[in-house]
Amino acid sequence: MKNNLFYFLVCFSIFILLKFIFPYLNIDSLQFLLAPTNKIISFIINSPSTYDTATGYFYPYLNIVINKSCSGFNFFIICFIMYAFVLTKANKIKKWYKLPFALILAYTTTIIANVSRIVGYLTIMNNQTSFFSLSKISWLHQAEGIAVYLTFLIIAYITSNYIITKTEIKHDEATQS
Repeated sequence: MKNNLFYFLVCFSIFILLKFIFPYLNIDSLQFLLAPTNKIISFIINSPSTYDTATGYFYPYLNIVINKSCSGFNFFIICFIMYAFVLTKANKIKKWYKLPFALILAYTTTIIANVSRIVGYLTIMNNQTSFFSLSKISWLHQAEGIAVYLTFLIIAYITSNYIITKTEIKHDEATQS
């Protein structure tokens, strides 16, 4: 643990830095998350979008906008810190390769979670009834996002922890024989 202290401080510093710069980022700065999400959503729903630097990606057919709040940036940095700490158990990976690997894993998980969240919300919108109207329960969009992101975070943690633990056990068994 003591030899990982500097690594932990670097990871936590990156997390804090990214958290504090988020309010100052605009839609163009978040294209690394928004553009792939938009391409996948356009493919899934077979509907083109138009991009505006002030509002984001607009889908006229569905009357929805994918903007800064849909980027999943906060989820991205939480995933990064989670993967960075889980990867400390991976002795086969060199310490300073763990940071870029955590960023890649967090990026991939964020894109998949964003697409799932948007597709899930579109499904809810398409299945609303007069009893279950979205205009009457505006909190549903936020609640669905929380549920999707929390589910993905838990699954990502359990999966990555399991894979690393199994890999380390097999590595230890191989070196002992």
